[in-house]
Amino acid sequence: MAFAVIRSFGAIPGLAAAALTLGLGLGLCLITPGASARAEAAQFRPTPKVINTLSSTYGFVIAQDITLSRIADEYPGLAPDAELASAYFKNAFPNITHRLAENLATLMGKDHAREVLEGIRRQIKKELDSQLTTDKLTSDFAARFIEAIHLRAQGEYLPSPFKEFLLATKYQIEPVYELYDGYFQEFHTKGHAKSQGINLALHLPASWSAAEGRLPHIVQKWQSQAGTGTDMIILEIYDLHGETVSDAQLKVMAATDQLAQWAPINSQMLDSGLTRVDHRQVYWFDIAMTQRHQGTPITSQTREYGLFLDDKLIRLHCTSYHPTADGTTYAKAKTDLTDDDGFSEIKPLCEGVMGSLVVMDRD
Repeated sequence: MAFAVIRSFGAIPGLAAAALTLGLGLGLCLITPGASARAEAAQFRPTPKVINTLSSTYGFVIAQDITLSRIADEYPGLAPDAELASAYFKNAFPNITHRLAENLATLMGKDHAREVLEGIRRQIKKELDSQLTTDKLTSDFAARFIEAIHLRAQGEYLPSPFKEFLLATKYQIEPVYELYDGYFQEFHTKGHAKSQGINLALHLPASWSAAEGRLPHIVQKWQSQAGTGTDMIILEIYDLHGETVSDAQLKVMAATDQLAQWAPINSQMLDSGLTRVDHRQVYWFDIAMTQRHQGTPITSQTREYGLFLDDKLIRLHCTSYHPTADGTTYAKAKTDLTDDDGFSEIKPLCEGVMGSLVVMDRD
C-alpha cells in the first residue's frame, strides 16, 4: 500500500524540493581552468556538463542523508525506519559519495575537488537548516520521504540525471552488472520505421542515453553515462534484398576468415568466432581502428555481433572510443591493446546486451 501511495505523487510538495533537487544549481561554481585533466578509460569525461552533473549528484545524496538524519532527530519513533532506509540505499549504492568524490578528484584535481565538495556540503546544510524546520518537517512528510528512499534503493523515484549518474558511477568498472542487477531499459523494434519488418527486443543499461540514428540502417543508438560517455552501442538492420546466409555458410566463413568482409575498411581484426543467441547462430568479431575526428586521431575498439534472419542482417556493435595519445594514424594491433583502453569493460556488456536479444514474430 505504501508503494502505491508514493508512486502516485508527481513530486513531494513543499520543502521536499530542497532534499530532492538541491545541488542542481551548484555546478556554476565548478567550471574553472583546473577542470581539464584527461579522464582515464572507464572514467567520466572532463567536460563542464559532466563535472556539474557529478557534483549535483553528490549534493543530491548529501541532501538526502541530512534530511534522514534530521527526521530521526525530530521524530525518534521514526528513527529506526530512517536508519533502515539509509542502509537500504547505501547497500544499493555502496560507497557512492566517496566514489562520486573520487571521480571529481580525477577530473578536477584532489585539492580543488576537496574545496568544491566542502562548499557543496556547507551550502546544502545552510539551505536545509532554513527549510527543515519543525513546522515544515511534518510527520507525514517524514514518513513519505522514508518510503521514497526505499524506492530509490530499488532504482525507482530517482530523478534524472541523478539516477543515470548514480548507476554509471556504481557500475563504472563492470557495466555489464547494471544489466544483471536489473537496472535496464527495454527496446523493441516492432513498428519502428527502420525495423525492416523485424520484431525484436533488447535490454540496455538504464544509465545509457538512447537516440535515433541518422543513417537509414541504424535503428537506435545508445551512449554511456547518460549520453556523456565515450562508449556507444548501435543496433542496425540491413535488407539483403533476397540474399540469405545459412548456418552452414556462416561456419565456412568463420573457418576461412571471411567474417572480415563485414568489418569497416582499414580496421584491424583482433578476434572472431561464432556463438548462439536466442537459439540462432551468430557471428562476432573484435576490431580496432583509428580515425580522425575534428583533426584529432581517435582509436576505437568494437565488439560486433551479426544475426542473419531470412534476408535481413541484424548487427549490434559496441564501441569504446578514446584519443590516440601517441598521434598514431593506424589501427592498433592486438598486442598493442591494454585493459586501460576500456575495451575489457565494453565486451562483456555487449555480450550481455546481445544475450538479452529475443526475436518475436515478424511484423
